[in-house]
Amino acid sequence: MPYYASRLLCRGYKVYWLKPMIARLKHRRLLWLLLLAGGVPAWFQFGRGTSGQESALDWFGVANAQESDVTPMGGDIIPLRQVTDPYPVFNGIAVDPVNNLVAMTDVNRKSIVSYDRSASAGARITPPRRQVFGPLTNIGFVAGIYADSEHKEILAVNNDIEDTMVVLRYDAQGNASPARILSIPHQAWGIALSRSHDQIAITVELQQAVVFYKRDAQSVTPPLRNIRGPNTGLADPHGIVWDDAHNEIAVANHGNFRGLVRDTGAGCAPTGTADPEGGAVLPPSITFYSGDAHGDQKPLRSIQGIRSQLDFPMGLGVDADHNELAVANNGDNSVLVFSRTASGDAAPIRVIRGDKTGINRPMGVAIDIMHNELWVSNFMDHTALVFERSDKGNVAPKRVIRTAPPGTPTPGFGNPQTVAYDSTRDQILVPN
Repeated sequence: MPYYASRLLCRGYKVYWLKPMIARLKHRRLLWLLLLAGGVPAWFQFGRGTSGQESALDWFGVANAQESDVTPMGGDIIPLRQVTDPYPVFNGIAVDPVNNLVAMTDVNRKSIVSYDRSASAGARITPPRRQVFGPLTNIGFVAGIYADSEHKEILAVNNDIEDTMVVLRYDAQGNASPARILSIPHQAWGIALSRSHDQIAITVELQQAVVFYKRDAQSVTPPLRNIRGPNTGLADPHGIVWDDAHNEIAVANHGNFRGLVRDTGAGCAPTGTADPEGGAVLPPSITFYSGDAHGDQKPLRSIQGIRSQLDFPMGLGVDADHNELAVANNGDNSVLVFSRTASGDAAPIRVIRGDKTGINRPMGVAIDIMHNELWVSNFMDHTALVFERSDKGNVAPKRVIRTAPPGTPTPGFGNPQTVAYDSTRDQILVPN
């Protein structure tokens, strides 16, 4: 697949395009879309390439233009068209039955949205209780979320860009500043809290780790401890849940083990393991640890194998009263429910899957023991779903929360950072 890369300097510099890319574009106006997707500077010029090829202006029908004829453009340049989703798209989910609240992270509009726990949409958009968004919030590519009913705080983890955890009061609204911000490792995703330890645990994809902080930690505070190393079984960890009743932590792993390195101050060096930088693609898994675990400790047990049906597992929810663990199984549009003590190649005891369920690339799951309900946040259709805790099979949800009219498509953007054009298929490619 040809990408026809160009030399593109878009931060107040000239923009140079090599002839092959422009020549291959079927619709030259598409160039404007590509420029806008990469971030158009306040002004730009088209100049001659370093190889002496003719100016890119020639390809826009100004065949005889000279560089001296070029006038810098400015102002508010309107795109010819755009692909965008104007509605919130859910990522993580947390429910607080004590305060009648459910909250979701919104990775699309970069916000946190909360609702009354009993809210339902029917065929309409569900009015939120509150929505926090704006530059003061420090909310960006936001992922895992936890609702602290005791302190009435929402804790949310920024994943790929901001590298922070933000803490917001339940009554925060609009462009509100966080109550506190904690600097955390790059590519953190999931978050869990233990009342007995008064600590939070955060998964870190890049480091294959779980890091622990005091619940009220803020600013640049080092972790109290971590779980990390070749014996831990952590491989691209995402969802996490802390079972205080049994003093256990469960982690959902995608299986992309990237190898382990350490920062020497002048770059990365091997950690001394057998093949620390080799990496491996492993089957997805759920790994369990003591709530007091630290360092390179082996898991207490793991769920992994064909019978488990694990496929891109994301959020986790624990039901200590019924000894069950729920998994948002993103890869096959399902929720898997396992015995809390399951290990090895164990099959789930229940599965919610099918066209009636409305489950569509689930990202988060939460269990409300008080009301005997199971919540699921969808990534691909602007909904959060509520099931009976004991539901199984192809069953319809009892309630639905919607951020968009039913059937509204979403382009699936999460964290787009570049764009490419495939001239063979006449397609625009957007990696997330």
